Amino acid sequence: MKNKTILVTGASGFIGHNFCISAKNKGYEVIALSRNKIYAEARLKGIKVVTSLEELPSTKEINFVLNLAGESLVSGRWNKELKQKFINSRLDMTNKLYDYFTNTNSYPEVIISGSAVGYYGPQEDNFIDEDSSYNNSYTNHLCALWENNASRFVHLGSRVCFLRIGIVLGEGEGALKRMIPPFNFGLGGKLGTGKQWFPWIHIKDQINLIFHCLEHQKLSGAINSCSPNPVTNQEFTRELGSVLSRPVFLSMPSFIAKIIFGEMANELLLKGQRVVPKKALNSGFIFTYSHIDQALKNILVSN
Repeated sequence: MKNKTILVTGASGFIGHNFCISAKNKGYEVIALSRNKIYAEARLKGIKVVTSLEELPSTKEINFVLNLAGESLVSGRWNKELKQKFINSRLDMTNKLYDYFTNTNSYPEVIISGSAVGYYGPQEDNFIDEDSSYNNSYTNHLCALWENNASRFVHLGSRVCFLRIGIVLGEGEGALKRMIPPFNFGLGGKLGTGKQWFPWIHIKDQINLIFHCLEHQKLSGAINSCSPNPVTNQEFTRELGSVLSRPVFLSMPSFIAKIIFGEMANELLLKGQRVVPKKALNSGFIFTYSHIDQALKNILVSN
C-alpha cells in the first residue's frame, strides 16, 4: 500500500488532518484538498495542498480517496437554508469527484466516503449494527443522500466504503473542545434525561479504522465507525467529570436544550443510537480504546 497516492477532501478538518499526517508517516503520498489553502498548509506541513481537483497533476494516478468534505452540522442553529447547505456541501464534492474520475477515464481503487451514525435516525435501547433498520429523520435523509451519491463509484470499478462515524473524541478538537469548558467551570452535566445513547470513538481508532478499510479488500458498503461499547449521555458525563475532577450535579432540561438549539437538539443532543461496529470487529479490527474511561484518560491525562 505504501508509495500509493491518497486524495483527502475535508483535509483540514479534525479527522482529515489527523489522517493526512498519519498517512504521510506511513509512507503514502498524500494530496490534501481544502478550501482554505493557507490554513491547511499550516496544519499539514510537508503535504501537498490543493483547493480544487483541477490542480491535480494530469499524470498523477490517485489510488485512494477519503471524502470527508461537508459543512459541520454544529456550524449554527438549524434552519431550512443551513440544512440544505449541509446536503449541498456533501453532494457537490462527491459529484465533482465522480465527474473528475469519469472525465479522466480512471478510478480510485478504494473510495471511503464519510457518513454518520445519524443514518439510523433516533433510536431507543436496541443495539444497532450495519444491518439494522433506520428511523426517518433529517440526519437519516442527509446520510442516505451522501451514501447513495458515493455509491456510483462502484460502477467505475472502485471498492466503496461508507464510514458511519460516531462522536469522535480527541485532544483539543471535535466534540470535547466544546464540552470541556462548562465542566472546567463546574457547570457540566447531562442533557435531558441522560438516557440517550452516545456512540463515540477515539480519534486514533478512527484513523486506524480508515487504514483498515483501505487495506482489507473484502470490506465494502456501510461500516459503523464507533467504539464497541457505547455509553449513555449520563454515563459519558459522569466519566468526563471524573477524569477532569469536576462535579456533574447540573443538567440541561430537554425544553431548555430545544429552546437554545432548536431542531438540532432533537436530532443530535437529546436522542442517540446504541451503535456497534459489527463489520469492523468481524473483519478483525482491534480497538485500542474500547472503553470510555480508558479513552478519556488517554486524551485528557496522558497528553
